[in-house]
Amino acid sequence: MKILPKLVAMTVFFVAGSAAAETQLNMGGSTTTSTFYPYYSAIANGITDNEPDLNVTVVSTGGFSANSVLLQEGELDFGGISPDLIADAEAQGYKGFRVLWWTYPAIQNMMATKASGITDLAGFEGKCFHPGMNGSSQQTNMLRVLKALDIQPKLYMSDSTDAINALKNGRCDGQMRATQGPRLDSASAELNLTTPLRPIGFTHEQIEKIHKALPWMSFYDMPAGVTDGADPYTVHAIWIGFTATERMNEDMAYRLVKGMLASTKAQTAALPALNGVDIAKQTLEVSTYPLHAGAVRAYREAGYQVPERLLPPGMKN
Repeated sequence: MKILPKLVAMTVFFVAGSAAAETQLNMGGSTTTSTFYPYYSAIANGITDNEPDLNVTVVSTGGFSANSVLLQEGELDFGGISPDLIADAEAQGYKGFRVLWWTYPAIQNMMATKASGITDLAGFEGKCFHPGMNGSSQQTNMLRVLKALDIQPKLYMSDSTDAINALKNGRCDGQMRATQGPRLDSASAELNLTTPLRPIGFTHEQIEKIHKALPWMSFYDMPAGVTDGADPYTVHAIWIGFTATERMNEDMAYRLVKGMLASTKAQTAALPALNGVDIAKQTLEVSTYPLHAGAVRAYREAGYQVPERLLPPGMKN
């Protein structure tokens, strides 16, 4: 599969494996500065090492939104994506995405300053709230959540650094920031030392409303003690995973998933949060979109039972 000139002009490449590999595959990552980029490289290396006649190139497209477009156009063979982008594509008429696996949830952690007196999300009605960095998918999805719950804060639309400063000096009351684990992100943890924060979670009723409006949305249970004296709470989470399209043949998708399953040790070294995670089991539990037929074959071969709801159109159990 050739690398198109238009794509070469806008990307940075990481080539995994030898030049003698027979089949070249373009895998969409995000940016080379992303904390997940070493993981993308580990995936490329792992597939190439375990499937010697494949050569996977990580393409730095700039983000998952670009991956979605390039996958639909056929300029990527597979790539990183999140379920909101699949939902957006389907809303625009494209039904061709086929999931390979889901890796990790990007936890969308909400918080208020204790000084604000806000104790729940509804308390932000008419109050200042930063919904995520301008232009980010996190911001887009936080705004979707607020719309689903009919909560209308005074939105503080800015970059993350400005938002932290606004909370610090009392110009804003709360924010949403993505984190990679059951804890505050580093910037919020530093802020909490001088401006005490209170985690904000959803009620069961709010979760039901969000799920009705955004059926692809996932949720994550945060433990007690995220800040001093904080109770357990639940926030929304956006899964990060990999997809191909219906254009990819079954054998190729099978080999990609097989190579991923065979290289989990290297992936964990690149992304320690994956330690102890059964990616296959997780994928079959959390996916709300159909798998590629080749992925179904790989998971069944590995001993997993694939739910009928995840079979692609035309494939029988």
